[in-house]
Amino acid sequence: MINDILFFAHYSILLMFGIVLSLAFSGLRLTKRTALSALAVFAFCGALQLLSYFLLDEAAVWKLYPLIIHLPVCLVLLIFYKKRLPTAAASVTLAYLCCQPAKWFGLLTESVTFAAELSFAVRIAVLLITGLLCIRLLSQPISEVFNKDSRSVLIFGSVPFVYYVFDYIMGVYTDLWINNRVAIEFLPFFLCFAFMVFCAAYYEEHEKKADAQRNEQIIRITAEQQAKEIEAIKQSNTETRLLRHDMRHILSSLALCIEQNDRETALKMISGFASQVEASTVKKYCPNDTLNYIISNFESKCSQKGIRFEATVEMGELSMEETTFFSIVSNALDNAMNAQENLPANSRYIKLMLKDSDKKLLLSVKNPYSEKPVIADGLPVADKKGHGYGTRSIRYMTEKLGGKCLFSIRDDMFVLQIVL
Repeated sequence: MINDILFFAHYSILLMFGIVLSLAFSGLRLTKRTALSALAVFAFCGALQLLSYFLLDEAAVWKLYPLIIHLPVCLVLLIFYKKRLPTAAASVTLAYLCCQPAKWFGLLTESVTFAAELSFAVRIAVLLITGLLCIRLLSQPISEVFNKDSRSVLIFGSVPFVYYVFDYIMGVYTDLWINNRVAIEFLPFFLCFAFMVFCAAYYEEHEKKADAQRNEQIIRITAEQQAKEIEAIKQSNTETRLLRHDMRHILSSLALCIEQNDRETALKMISGFASQVEASTVKKYCPNDTLNYIISNFESKCSQKGIRFEATVEMGELSMEETTFFSIVSNALDNAMNAQENLPANSRYIKLMLKDSDKKLLLSVKNPYSEKPVIADGLPVADKKGHGYGTRSIRYMTEKLGGKCLFSIRDDMFVLQIVL
């Protein structure tokens, strides 16, 4: 009785172990949606497995295991989560490889104690420990590797895939691996451990290189933005000097109109000059002068391109590194403008919101788009080479300031939300 309970408990935990790790290795974070999908796949595959146990013997079930368990998990990653085939296959086969520590410790326990119950108990304990360690320490670096270009995924995924095929050929579909299982299974156990360490070490080196590239990119974008800000300030100063120069002529003309009692001409001159002053004035949105320049300059560009611009700014002094924050705002606004270049003039619209709330600064930018963007792994996917750096830079700079950002599509609008 206890043996049967441990048997079904072990295979239930083993099934959930494989499903959860497959999702985690493919880059999916633990959310309510992924948890529900994992439970749904577990229920479906568990029912198939249980039905197979009632209709067939255990050896036949293991031969059908790739079809009743691994294939459905792959299909969920491909169809439901839109993962590429190399990523889905590598994630599932690596999850299978991660079962080896529990398998080897179970065989070792059974060979020493000759107690099947204790062997199942050890397998369950090792599965839980392995699963926790993989999710906490290895899912992030491995998912980064498995979500690279297909060539990189095929290179790294070849190790678990080759072992997957080899193990089924040698241990399930044939009896070639039937002698001294403890000694033989040690190799897959060590392979699993070595591969995990290798992926983690590779990821760390890759992150260092990627971080250096991102820093270089941020410096370039920041420099470009600062150049734009300086140009806007220069333009504003030039307009101010011109207004001062024109003021002398306008005052002289006004004096002449007054002498000639030409009230109508005087009023037109005053109205025209007031419009010039209003157009060249930097609006005061917040206490920060540089941010006022950025928003005012962007509003002027929107006016020239026929884009309706609405800014709601309810914030005090900035309490963060200003240059990085200004780059985030400028990038977000520039992306919003570029996204609607092909839209008709009456459909162009940008809404900016900056607001202090509960000791946090909330930034939101909403805009329509000419082509609906595809969002994958939390970022819009660029369909052209050289594009997509702006959104990646926004996320990197946001995380650098200790904040979080979210890109989404709502009511046919592209929405960027940032909390700092």
